[in-house]
Amino acid sequence: MPIDPPPEPPLIIEQPGKPSGPIVDMRDAFARKTPQTEEDRAQARAFIDGKIEMIRRDPHMTDAEKAAAIADLEARR
Repeated sequence: MPIDPPPEPPLIIEQPGKPSGPIVDMRDAFARKTPQTEEDRAQARAFIDGKIEMIRRDPHMTDAEKAAAIADLEARR
């Protein structure tokens, strides 16, 4: 049973248009509106503690690299 050849590609490829308006920095519009709760802070600390434990167990990092990375993370607690 012969296989049919694939169809020809389209002749015109549509290109996405340029944005209609100017590019604007919207970070302030999406900034946190409420202060962090104690639960938020606890979750952030737990996340950083997990990262520190990952660094301690990493067989590919030297002791100096581990110490520098852990010090950086501990400063963020």
